[in-house]
Amino acid sequence: MTVSGTDLAMTRGDTELIIVTCTAAPFSAGDTVTLTLRADDVYGAIALQKTITEFEEDGSAYIPILPGDTASLEMDGDYVYDVQVIRADGTVTTIIKPSKFEIEEEVTY
Repeated sequence: MTVSGTDLAMTRGDTELIIVTCTAAPFSAGDTVTLTLRADDVYGAIALQKTITEFEEDGSAYIPILPGDTASLEMDGDYVYDVQVIRADGTVTTIIKPSKFEIEEEVTY
């Protein structure tokens, strides 16, 4: 995976782990962290969505991307993603604003 600011790029069909932290207020029981990936733009169809409700001891959210999650996505496809947290008290915050997520080519599939 390649990271540039909040923009991400990964090879289609690979296994990746996206680690999201919020140093000001680590994630805890009752929180929900959701990564949403859409085709083309913020109004495109949802291509992938991952929701995390269990967190590491340091309050980080580990978001696994499995080979099957991206296997059917368009190679050299530009997608957009964001990460939203809903806190146990109901507060909703988009902690990663809409950013580019590129699915890169693979040869072995």
